[in-house]
Amino acid sequence: MADVLIVGAGPAGSATALGLLAAGVEQVLLVDRGSARPFAIGESATPDVAQMLGRLGLETDLGRLGHRPYHGNLSLWGDAKPQADYFLQRGHGHGWHLQRAEFDAWLLQQAVDRGARLMCPTSVKWCTRSEGVWQANLASTDGKQKRVQARMLVDAGGRRAPLATRLGAQRRRLDGLVGLATRATATPALAGMSLVEPFEHGWWYAACLPDGQAVVTLMSDIDVVRSQCLQDWHNYLSAWRTTAKVAELAPPCPPQEQDGQTLQPNIQTFAAHSSYLDRAAGQGWIAVGDALLAFDPLTSSGISGALSDAEAAVPAIVGQLAGDSIASRHYAERANRTFIRYIEGLHRQYGAEQRWPNSVFWSRRHAGPVGV
Repeated sequence: MADVLIVGAGPAGSATALGLLAAGVEQVLLVDRGSARPFAIGESATPDVAQMLGRLGLETDLGRLGHRPYHGNLSLWGDAKPQADYFLQRGHGHGWHLQRAEFDAWLLQQAVDRGARLMCPTSVKWCTRSEGVWQANLASTDGKQKRVQARMLVDAGGRRAPLATRLGAQRRRLDGLVGLATRATATPALAGMSLVEPFEHGWWYAACLPDGQAVVTLMSDIDVVRSQCLQDWHNYLSAWRTTAKVAELAPPCPPQEQDGQTLQPNIQTFAAHSSYLDRAAGQGWIAVGDALLAFDPLTSSGISGALSDAEAAVPAIVGQLAGDSIASRHYAERANRTFIRYIEGLHRQYGAEQRWPNSVFWSRRHAGPVGV
């Protein structure tokens, strides 16, 4: 038995569990597939993340956990001349450059330490609802299955929205953005900053990680990546070398030789498309984080959005547990407002870059996102 079953134990799921436990919900179960990756796109946490962690009763000085301060952004957007935008100039404190896997694991452990139960690696195979109670069949990777009863379900399963789509909600994808990420050696000038640099077929992102290395990511649409063969290391490296600032602050690593063979660096491909769920909540369920709204990484709002959704979802979940759906309607209205602001802001941001009017990637952004 569980009061709330949360599918997905990333930042959105873990923060929702923490908020529910603080609100007095005793039986919270987290279910996660446990598919870890070497690194993720969301390495940068904006200054509001620490404030939201503080409201959950967690550590706000992430430097004590091994993460590094993130002071602002360096951008060549719309102009070949680099422009620096510091958080302090806007009246904010600094954000954090995260060792993402460690941050996610820490947040999950905080939820477990405060009373949440965790089943991992486990996935939900099916679920049905009768008389206000969900019956969910869970399966672990070793083939074992378990039946769980829960009064409320939370989809925190990322862009796939695995639970909400199973319950009839529709996922709307607005573009085909993907990230091709690798590691490099960071120069001291990159420390504390995130770098964004557009090019003909998309844009580059680079940031210094707590371990001293840099994450370098090429962002483009999946069909453009394929047509330009950007997933091929030689083409990827060639595009990297032609950048004005990324190649300077995070220079490409030369291929390594071993036993007479050239070892190509590993390139990780990540889904980074904007998407949304056509319903934020339903009878007995709610969606949070990327399962609800998945943002373009250009906004640097992935982790912030996940924690913010979790904070807003808690009263909606508590309300449904008490038989009151008013807070869920407010949560859905909030999601609509957030989505409208996001689309308007993203269109303005992409519209500010006009150097490649004949580019497939940029002409799409100037026309506006599909599906809206």
